[in-house]
Amino acid sequence: MSDHDIQLLSLGVAIGIYLMLLTQIAFGILDDHRDRKAVRAAEAQLAAAREKAST
Repeated sequence: MSDHDIQLLSLGVAIGIYLMLLTQIAFGILDDHRDRKAVRAAEAQLAAAREKAST
């Protein structure tokens, strides 16, 4: 295996690692948005239940 082949292989591995990290970051951000939306919905249900219980 020549030096050129080793360089291409290491470059491919590095690019693959960066793509995996980018994917994890992107889906982590999307997951956070879904979690916040679910929390807001649960808080709204709780507020509605409290309002109904107090009347």
